Amino acid sequence: MPELRQSAVTLIIGGLGALIAITLKMPVALLAGPAVAVAIAGLRGIKTGIATQLRNVGFLLVGLSIGSLIGPESIQAMIRWPIAFSLLAILTFVTPWIGRWVVPRVLPFGKDEAFLAAAPGHLSLVIALADSLSLSLTRPVVLASIRLMVLTLVIPLAAQAAGMDIGPGLPSGAVSTPWIWLVIQIAAALALSPVLHWMKLPASTLLAGILVAATTHLSSMTTGTLPNWLAQGSLVLMGSLIGTRFSGMSWRELRRSLLAGLSIIALTSSLAVLLAIPASQLSGLPIMDVLLGFAPGGLETMIIVAAAVGADPSFVAAAHVFRLLILAVILTSYATNLHRKSR
Repeated sequence: MPELRQSAVTLIIGGLGALIAITLKMPVALLAGPAVAVAIAGLRGIKTGIATQLRNVGFLLVGLSIGSLIGPESIQAMIRWPIAFSLLAILTFVTPWIGRWVVPRVLPFGKDEAFLAAAPGHLSLVIALADSLSLSLTRPVVLASIRLMVLTLVIPLAAQAAGMDIGPGLPSGAVSTPWIWLVIQIAAALALSPVLHWMKLPASTLLAGILVAATTHLSSMTTGTLPNWLAQGSLVLMGSLIGTRFSGMSWRELRRSLLAGLSIIALTSSLAVLLAIPASQLSGLPIMDVLLGFAPGGLETMIIVAAAVGADPSFVAAAHVFRLLILAVILTSYATNLHRKSR
């Protein structure tokens, strides 16, 4: 019961944040507004959080909504994915190593901590490895929270500044998916999610929703998108979930890590842009798709932002899953090598 009460308080704060963001005409206001409002509430001492079951419902609905936006052009673009993925693999490998060399020269970081801090994702693994190396466990969480919040806000603003027409939420279709097909999709996604979890894929509920909706739409079993109120409501839930990362964090902790967080974001984002431009030119994929696929943000957030700004969410989802798989090997190998040396 306390968890549900906390979720209700969090969603009320997120809803108010969404209304303020819409009034201010922020791009992707239904995601960014709740994220900022809930983060501020957490920093001011209000306990925020989203119950696990409610979080999974949000992931499922967002996945179904995004999957319904994947069309035949996504299948055609898959032929050009290997070129971009090859450069993404290089980016994933070099980013932590460049961070290990650059970050200690400008910030009070050790080389091992800098290596983990520069990793573009996989927070749970970073924390586990930091613990095994007797490094700070708080700093990776704070830095990852700063990175996620900054990218959530900056990418839609940058897209809008570049002249793109960015709405307050996910694109809404002219036709809604029939309720009977919506129930079938939900049941299929719930059955698929444990399989994806067993396969060690991240955000299994979200990916299950995307795969089920994309399959049913591409095979012409059904058409349309989620009812608009349901799709946009799930976006408010996801924005509120992003904001809960700052729950229990003090302003002092945030200020102390802000410079480090922004510096690492600047480094990792610059490397992503540096390789995304040739990847786009060589593969023929739209630059926005590649930038979001290469961005050092969270899997769930980047997929949502991709759908909101009109990029191909199938490429962005595949790129982030691919990067996380490579990152798992790189980080684990690095930590294993350190343990061997210490012995």
